[in-house]
Amino acid sequence: MIPSVRAPWNKMLMCRALVVKVAAFCCHRGGGVAFVLAILFPIVMGSVGFGVDYATWLVRKQQLQAIVDATALAVVSDMQVAGFDRGRAQAVAEGQVRSLAADKLGGDPIAVATEPVYRKPVANPDDPYTTTLANDRDLPPTGVTVTLSQRKRAIMTKFVTPYLTDISVQATAEIVGTSRVCVVALDGSSADAIGLRDSARISASNCSVYAMSSAAAAIDARDASQLAALKSCAVGGYAGPSQRYQPVPITGCPAIKDPLAGRAAPPVGGCTYNNKLVGSWSEVLNPGTYCGGLILTSGAVVKLNPGIYVMKDGPLVVGTDSLVPGHPEHGQASCLCYHNDVPPPVKSQLHCPMGPSSLPPASLNGDGVGFYFTGTVPPDYDGVARPLQFMPRSSVSLSAPTDDALAGLLFFEDRSAPAGRSFEVMSDNARRLVGTIYMPRGTFVVSANQVVADQSEYTAIVVRKVALSQAPRLVVNANYNASKVPVPQGLGPTSARPALTN
Repeated sequence: MIPSVRAPWNKMLMCRALVVKVAAFCCHRGGGVAFVLAILFPIVMGSVGFGVDYATWLVRKQQLQAIVDATALAVVSDMQVAGFDRGRAQAVAEGQVRSLAADKLGGDPIAVATEPVYRKPVANPDDPYTTTLANDRDLPPTGVTVTLSQRKRAIMTKFVTPYLTDISVQATAEIVGTSRVCVVALDGSSADAIGLRDSARISASNCSVYAMSSAAAAIDARDASQLAALKSCAVGGYAGPSQRYQPVPITGCPAIKDPLAGRAAPPVGGCTYNNKLVGSWSEVLNPGTYCGGLILTSGAVVKLNPGIYVMKDGPLVVGTDSLVPGHPEHGQASCLCYHNDVPPPVKSQLHCPMGPSSLPPASLNGDGVGFYFTGTVPPDYDGVARPLQFMPRSSVSLSAPTDDALAGLLFFEDRSAPAGRSFEVMSDNARRLVGTIYMPRGTFVVSANQVVADQSEYTAIVVRKVALSQAPRLVVNANYNASKVPVPQGLGPTSARPALTN
């Protein structure tokens, strides 16, 4: 046979021989088992490898999810105190991850990314105050989204794509509830729980105003009045043109509890003073129980030493005139003498002074002082009891205690007092009122013609009702970190709580 024909024939014979040997091997019992094992072994081992990888992947992802949840909450908690700063948020997140992960998740690095979350009301025909996500940099962030990613070393790394070995988890935490609350009207049903008339204004640009009333006009701004706040919220609704509000109040808000309901009242001892009156002279007063109240007539200059001043069965009055000039013992002019809406015949019947006093305004100053109003106060001619009266010609500068029973509280009304009493600020020079005004049964009335409380580092107001009239501008500052006066729990930066929203 020629060589060109012999070579293919030899190869054919060799292949046939190989097939015969393989067939014989497979037909043998031991050979068949070995053959099957040879085929299945890599498949079985691959399946085991994938199973181990998947199980460890799930465990690692659960661990990372717990870490990212805690990290997002930590960043938002920091935002409540320090505000939002992108660099600070990133640093807090990275530090939290290092602390929680440590060496528990192997040596593979964990990448950390933070992104602020913004929410704002949007127009919606069904619900005009629906809250939705929005990347609006004109609004302060309401929360943060934290993303963690890690490359997991896998048994089958060479056979799978990075999509199966790279783990990525995410959590979003936001400040929920009433953020930075500074004004709360506790009345649960009345209209005008927060009421503004004439040219009155409330400026609370860095904090929230909250009306607990379910009435349709829980917040009511009429005439030329204005309410400007970081957010205003009512359980019920609001009345008055929308242009009176900046921004328009949110309606249908959930009711919140009195943030100071658990605050204990200070002790009330025996009478330190009885019917204390300071005329046109200077005097330094000490803490104690002022039975019958404390009255400063025109020209009085009073300095208060730090401590608690209990007004029992009488009012705190600053800046009233004597009915007989120069003779304070003959009685003081009624608060109604200074109301613009009281007709002249009534003022005549009350024996109000016919003209302005030649004496200078009364002055009341004190740091670290708190006032507790208890007992009964005789009502005025109109039937309204007024435990606090800052008259138009008065100068008032006060800050609350930093410790003891009234820490953070400037004014505190007895919870057992009759409802509907009026605490009136008519002063045109009451520009520093640092601390919390707490009148759970009374109405906080501001009827001045000048700015009020604008020089305070912060002022918080928790009262049954708020009523402004005439032309005051009540400034409710929220510079909590600028004062040593503590903010009571439930108000200020601690009023909202961080919560996971995704």
